[in-house]
Amino acid sequence: MDYKQRIAELLSDPDKLRQKEPFTRGLSLGYGDEANGKELDSSIKTREAGLPKFKRVVVTQEQYMKELDPCSHTVLFDENIPSITMKLNDGDFYEIKYNRSALPIQKTIKDKQVLHLTGYPMQFTLLDTAPTKKVQEDFMVIKQYWEKRNMDGARDKMVDVQKSYGDAGALFYFDYKGRIKCRVLSFADGYVLCPHKDDNGDHILDSVYYKSDGVEYIDSYDDEYMYRYTNDLVPTDGNEGGWRLHEPVKHGFDEIPLVIKRGKVAWDDAQSLIESKEVLFNIFNVIQKRHGWGMLYIKGKFKDEAKKLAGSIVLNDTSIDGKGDAKYLTPPSPQGTIDTLNSLDDEIQKASSTTFILPKDVRAQGDVSGIAVQLTQSMDIENALRGVIDWQNVADKMCRLFKQGLAKELVNNKIKETAVTDFDSVNMVAKFKVWRPFNDAEFNQMLATLKGAGLISQETGIEVNTISKPDELARVKAEEEKAKEAAELQAAQQQKADTANDIDTNE
Repeated sequence: MDYKQRIAELLSDPDKLRQKEPFTRGLSLGYGDEANGKELDSSIKTREAGLPKFKRVVVTQEQYMKELDPCSHTVLFDENIPSITMKLNDGDFYEIKYNRSALPIQKTIKDKQVLHLTGYPMQFTLLDTAPTKKVQEDFMVIKQYWEKRNMDGARDKMVDVQKSYGDAGALFYFDYKGRIKCRVLSFADGYVLCPHKDDNGDHILDSVYYKSDGVEYIDSYDDEYMYRYTNDLVPTDGNEGGWRLHEPVKHGFDEIPLVIKRGKVAWDDAQSLIESKEVLFNIFNVIQKRHGWGMLYIKGKFKDEAKKLAGSIVLNDTSIDGKGDAKYLTPPSPQGTIDTLNSLDDEIQKASSTTFILPKDVRAQGDVSGIAVQLTQSMDIENALRGVIDWQNVADKMCRLFKQGLAKELVNNKIKETAVTDFDSVNMVAKFKVWRPFNDAEFNQMLATLKGAGLISQETGIEVNTISKPDELARVKAEEEKAKEAAELQAAQQQKADTANDIDTNE
């Protein structure tokens, strides 16, 4: 089926526009005779291929929201957590009240993963082997506007939303002043993203289902128009009411202006371990509350009046045998439970590829090198490196949409009337850069050393060092031109002075 026919089919039914691939966690596999418990004849070398059988467990995005919010964790409402009761003198029983505690582990994992993936600004590269001065200037203008419009903030929020709720969208649009802007669409804010693809997996129509002022909306985008459905049709004699399709509106971009990213939430593979730790943590706290308190044990015969010495109470044993004693008794520590909790911490970090480094974990008399810290956080860095590849299509599309939208903005606002054709000649790409802990001075010194050895260019050193501005290359070239002009002026003055001296000598 042609993609235009597919789009027309989707737009003919709002229920189809709201179809969405569910999120899943866990599955059971079965394949052929082995799955049915049948033995295969060893003489048979080949057999008919069978399709895999999957049974997936659907996880709603509301479930992700509950897991991310500690105040909504299941352990807070788990009646299987034991309680402590005491038998009173009159024979009744009294239950010791205990407030259960939830651990914000999911949020910690999510924040750490977002930091390693978005800790640095977006990295832009000009792919032209010999760019002209005009192309370089336009390239700098695009990067300046990117920073000015806080596009990195939108990118960071998009990553945060996706790792929190499973999917996220970045919608590019022109505001009332004709400026290119971007806003992030999140399930937590009431936006349900429903991407529609062709047989090859390419997006042909992306829809956003939401509700505003009591009215349901479905906004759908293809590579030219925005189509809007509203569920506000008033019932009449010949009409049951419900959804109505508005006139399509051109959105002004050459491709779908909605960037959608789906994936696992940050803690997905560690959720069962986190739940186990929360249950054991609460059981441990219940036991500690009942049996974890120490007591002062005093043995012997003492006078009714006690003496004070240096602010402390002194009791003198008056018994004949003189075996009086006083000591503070504490119950034995449940070391097995403590070891299990620590072990769960390790397994959660492994499952989520996220490390938790606390101040108590740092034991060093001198400075800790950046390499040592990087090795400690190798799982975080490796996971972020995979994330760079996973998010590359998002980076490329955000770059394309922003460059095209900025060109139209500059033309419409009469700032740069040739921006559309000029920016089209700027062959640039965008890429995430993994954040790693290191010393800024050492890193910048390394760049200077590599530049001196001829292993990197001056432009690369300017782009990747830690203190450069978006127009740093232009600033450096401007200073070089000023220095050249000053040198030429000085040479001219020197030549003039030399000429004057020659004349005086001849005279």
